[in-house]
Amino acid sequence: MVETTATSLITDTSLADVNFTIYDIEMTSTVNVSSTSMDVGDDTGIHLYADEHVFNTILLAVTVTMTAFGCVGNALVIGAVLTHRKLRNLGNAFVVNLAVADLAVSAFINAFGIAGVVTTGAFFDNRHVLCQVIGVICIMSCSCSLWSIASIGVNRYIAIVHGSIYRDIFNKRTLPFLLITLWSICFFIDLPNLTGWGAHTFDPKLMLCTYNYAEAYSYTFFFILVGFGIPLTALIYSYARIVIYARATKAQVAAISKADKSKSSTTNQAIRNNDLRLLRSVLTIVVVFFIMWTPYAAIVVFDRYATWSRTPHVVAVVMAHMNSCINSIIYGATNKNFRQAYARLLITLFTCGTRREMQKKDQQQRKIMATSNTSTASNI
Repeated sequence: MVETTATSLITDTSLADVNFTIYDIEMTSTVNVSSTSMDVGDDTGIHLYADEHVFNTILLAVTVTMTAFGCVGNALVIGAVLTHRKLRNLGNAFVVNLAVADLAVSAFINAFGIAGVVTTGAFFDNRHVLCQVIGVICIMSCSCSLWSIASIGVNRYIAIVHGSIYRDIFNKRTLPFLLITLWSICFFIDLPNLTGWGAHTFDPKLMLCTYNYAEAYSYTFFFILVGFGIPLTALIYSYARIVIYARATKAQVAAISKADKSKSSTTNQAIRNNDLRLLRSVLTIVVVFFIMWTPYAAIVVFDRYATWSRTPHVVAVVMAHMNSCINSIIYGATNKNFRQAYARLLITLFTCGTRREMQKKDQQQRKIMATSNTSTASNI
């Protein structure tokens, strides 16, 4: 009887050990699975990609390049509008607003991105308030960049197609209100991240503070719809209407010029050239906008639980931020006045030091001449 009881106790103990072991295995597998689908803002993964040295080096080089080009390019846009007389018009206020938003991305967001990559995320340890601030500025400036591009399109559409009401909508009284409204919309796009619908967080894949797209899928969808979808729709509509209007005007002028065949070919050629230049500008702006932001929109919508690998996510964000670097190139390359203003600013900057040195040398020579003349006169 005692032997039977002992045997049963040993058997029960063995079964308990087996069950405990199975439980440990299940718990370990559960932890491993959950770690692969970890939220982007989980503090335990802040240094998750610290060992990817080659990838981090490439990301650092790209971010530094974007920062340099973005700061210089957008500063040139602002300086060109402020200093070039032909560019100081109401419509270009939205171009300056775009440059300001892009400068915030290039000089502020990318700068902290560099700090994050260099320290493999350690820079943001225990800096939750700073992370919140970076997240707010990131969402606001990126959204304002997209909305500013759309505003430029709408501004040009009204100026070309509905010129009679242009001054009623865009004038010195309404322009400040329009710009404030633009930034207010972009703030309200990010506001849910401060009220609990979404959240700002450190993203270990990017090594940067932004919003947590896996926190609330409904907010992510809202952000892509309002921050990306509406500006893209407005941009496509505006420039499509401009092209349609330009071609209709071309047909009207061609019909009128049939009475004078000597001027017909010249007029049609001029209209055709203007139409082609306009079409190239339209295609460049719309295509670049679409290419740079669509990958990011697709990833945050379809990668609902943040389980995709790091590479596509980083590439998509880099492309989106790169749009802030090349906007100045696009709007400068398609406008002769911007090119002239860029050239003047660069020449002034590069020759400023040389001119100052020459002026100092002239002043020194004049002092020497004055001193020699004084000593000569005293000797006489």
